[in-house]
Amino acid sequence: MKFSRLAILASVLFFILATAWMFFPEQFLTLWGIETTTGTDVLGRRSAAFFAGTGVMCVLARNAEPSPTRYALAAGVSTISFVLAVSGIVEWQEGHVNGKILVAVLIELLLGIAFLLSNRGIRKFDRINNK
Repeated sequence: MKFSRLAILASVLFFILATAWMFFPEQFLTLWGIETTTGTDVLGRRSAAFFAGTGVMCVLARNAEPSPTRYALAAGVSTISFVLAVSGIVEWQEGHVNGKILVAVLIELLLGIAFLLSNRGIRKFDRINNK
């Protein structure tokens, strides 16, 4: 998938997640079998800021040519995605969440892989410019 399409798709996903976590944090928590408390709601709403910010970065970088900056953005989104996926699997194995978290884990893995693959062009760019 072209980086521009991936960035737009990711930004839409991040904006949806930001909205859901900001206004309906209990929905995800309940879906995953987590008891909602004031504290979990606060953390959910605070995480919305990171999703919104990442969405803004993706949409603004959608037309970026292969460069170290685009590489950094893609590597960062991949890292976020893979850490979230590993965290989801660990929490599921520990019994802290139910199996419905695995849907999120699958999406996170696919997003992380897609952004890693979007970096293939940067390696060619660096070799051309002898970096």
